Amino acid sequence: MAREVLALPPEVTLSILPRLSASRQTAEAASRLGHEVMLHQPMDSVTHRALGPGGLTLDHTRVDLEAVLAANLRSVPHAVGVNNHMGSLLTGEHASMHWLMEALRRHGNLFFVDSRTNPRSVAQRTARTMGIATARRDVFLDNMRDPVRIRESLYQAARLARLKGSAIAIGHPYPETLEVLRRELPRLREQGIELQPVSRVIAYQRSPETWHASSSPLPQVAKSSKP
Repeated sequence: MAREVLALPPEVTLSILPRLSASRQTAEAASRLGHEVMLHQPMDSVTHRALGPGGLTLDHTRVDLEAVLAANLRSVPHAVGVNNHMGSLLTGEHASMHWLMEALRRHGNLFFVDSRTNPRSVAQRTARTMGIATARRDVFLDNMRDPVRIRESLYQAARLARLKGSAIAIGHPYPETLEVLRRELPRLREQGIELQPVSRVIAYQRSPETWHASSSPLPQVAKSSKP
């Protein structure tokens, strides 16, 4: 499946789970092919689902959190940002999010994308308060693994990009999702939607006037896929 993900356009940002057998290899290959790489950081959820390796929990102290994050980043080389995997519990906790943003700053001012698994998440607000570059997910592409629904979600992201100037869509490396992306991304480009790495969308959202003066005026969609 990693091969199919890596074959996506290089503008697609790949967010990679840490400490798995293929984490480092996938991150290295993604970077070589021109993809932006993020750490897909597992975090505690309200349902207490198993997090897998490298998960962050409410039990972690500031020191623990920093150590776990550092090990995770070592397993996902070239990561320039982080987004949460699950996290409906932890992203609502002020202290944990404050510690996380402090750690991101110490690791080279990595950006943070709030996947918004919790509508009451404080992650993005905390990041902004602390001067961390940040954005939030606008659309989940594949909550339902149905090609028709996935296509509808992709075009919802495109509509939001036209309305707001940018949108961030998150999807998984499901065969259904990959097939829809292979088919529809070229069509969206023909319709004036420009795919961009997440970092560039964050830069646009922080300073749209500067962007329009120096770059493309097309609506931007950042697509983040999670191998």
